[in-house]
Amino acid sequence: MKKIKLEANDIELALNTSSKRFIGNIRMGKGFSYGYQGDYKKQLGDSFLGALGELAYAKSMNQFYNGSYSDDKQFYSDSDFQNNIEIRCQERKEYNFLLIRPGEKKGKYILVIHEGDYEFSILGWFPFINDMPERLTNFGYQNRPAVYKVDIKELYNINDL
Repeated sequence: MKKIKLEANDIELALNTSSKRFIGNIRMGKGFSYGYQGDYKKQLGDSFLGALGELAYAKSMNQFYNGSYSDDKQFYSDSDFQNNIEIRCQERKEYNFLLIRPGEKKGKYILVIHEGDYEFSILGWFPFINDMPERLTNFGYQNRPAVYKVDIKELYNINDL
């Protein structure tokens, strides 16, 4: 596991990136996918958290962060980082786990946890190379499609990425 604290300039970059992504979705006439029900406040917050997680990963691994977004009504289909790396960021809660949607691109999925006060833990990664029907769950939400659930103890060491 790696820990990182973001500074004011990092937070500003993540906020700018998330707002550009939000506006890009409005221009394309779309919201979040997979049955997401959050209003615009929740979408903005979740988008900001996602960008913060991407930036925390980049900073912890000393990698370039491009703050990608789409401003030309094109769906952005590249990975978050080179080598098919995708970032998933969550707030710390009693029981965190990695979620991967069946239709998502194959790659290495990183779980980043916001510990509060812009401090993040990069917990580990998991290779999504094949479908995993034994992991499918909808957690009882009938309006959301099933996802693959990966427990934290199953994550690979982030230093072995």
